[in-house]
Amino acid sequence: MRLITTFFVIIIPFACYSQKVFRVNSIEITGNKITKKTTVLRELSFQIGDSLTLEKFNEKLKQSELHISSQWLFNFVDIVPSYNQNQIDVNIEVVERWYVWPYPILEISERNFNIFWDSLQNSNFTNFSKLNYGIFLNWYNFRGRNELLKLKFRKGYKEHYLFEYDIPYINKTKTLGAVLNIELFRMKQFHYKTKENKLLFKSYDDQYFLNWNSAFTLQYKKDLNLTHKISIKYSCFEVPDDIQTSNPDFLGNERDEFKLSIIEYHYENEKRNSVSYPTKGSFNEVLISANFGQNSDFNNLKIIAKTENHFTPKSRLLIGNSIKAKMQTNSTMPYILNESLGFEDYLRGYEYYVIDGEHYAMTKTAIKYELVPKQKLDIPYLKMEQFKKSYYSFYFSIFADMGLVIDNQYADENALNNRLLFSQGVSLDFITYYDKLLRLEYTRNHLNEWGLFIHFSNPF
Repeated sequence: MRLITTFFVIIIPFACYSQKVFRVNSIEITGNKITKKTTVLRELSFQIGDSLTLEKFNEKLKQSELHISSQWLFNFVDIVPSYNQNQIDVNIEVVERWYVWPYPILEISERNFNIFWDSLQNSNFTNFSKLNYGIFLNWYNFRGRNELLKLKFRKGYKEHYLFEYDIPYINKTKTLGAVLNIELFRMKQFHYKTKENKLLFKSYDDQYFLNWNSAFTLQYKKDLNLTHKISIKYSCFEVPDDIQTSNPDFLGNERDEFKLSIIEYHYENEKRNSVSYPTKGSFNEVLISANFGQNSDFNNLKIIAKTENHFTPKSRLLIGNSIKAKMQTNSTMPYILNESLGFEDYLRGYEYYVIDGEHYAMTKTAIKYELVPKQKLDIPYLKMEQFKKSYYSFYFSIFADMGLVIDNQYADENALNNRLLFSQGVSLDFITYYDKLLRLEYTRNHLNEWGLFIHFSNPF
């Protein structure tokens, strides 16, 4: 009888309360000295006037905190609701980041740190030709509207001159954005061929490899997770005349100039809790690119698809997996367009190799343990609010990668093409504020090669 009484006295009133409808009465934002209020409101899953059950409101509250945190706007976000009868007043407390980042460029121009370090050791620490230097301006949250302005002036091994302006919203409903990009790459030394899955280079005193790129992108973002982009791009490649002798397929058909028009559609569904180091959520994308040669009969349709998922089955235990694939309709690609694994996409344990090809598929899996959960701290002697609050965390992971590149052109000279590749290893990851990441990995690949590698970005 007591159990029945307890059920009616406690459980039923609680169930009724959870189904009670609440109205969002007000939303206040504090700490946004630069960021416009409308910029923050755009990332919320609820608005003033919405009527929701308590369960539904709490669900949207978590979504909203995730969406705001995933923008490059704030170091810390705290959404605090207060309840008054059937009304909810919401206060969003934020700590803004530092948005204007003019900084000098001193960086390696290699595919990864290990290759740079080995080449430096082989020269007895005298050859620093693979360095880039210059100045780069990233102005995040430009005009307080989450716009991004980029300017780059980079000299050295791989010169790069860039102007980019990213406007997330250009209409009243804040669903349509635009990006304008213009850039030039210039090099006196560059790789012209892949042999034994290693890059071969040529150097010049007064001639350059030139690559001009321009792009205009329209971005449609109806809700907080889905993004659709349509881009019109133009690329032009120019190389010294004797490249035709060294590799007639460098630009295809012994050309020393190659012009390319591109129409591209890009779909993204972003539900990760962090772009730089996700521990929860999912990410899915599809890229469809139609390429048309302007001074040739070259045509190609390229499709790239990726899915990424992260789970937390137990407290401090994390599982992450990604699957990515590329397919193309043209089986005779110019060498310059035939990159697959070894550059932006790579398998851990194969950092020293380049695997070119028209198609590829790869998967990466990691089981992580949170050694040190996220620790907040105040940095002494720093008075600027954007810098004085920091955080850090450590993760240990066991991982395994697998991939295959299909190549119809260069497999005779590259043994890793058209072959199943796989590797395993362990990693220690350090994450701190402003999305800085350091990974120390010890790996073994299918060739039974062991290696210690250093990376500064998310492996997925």
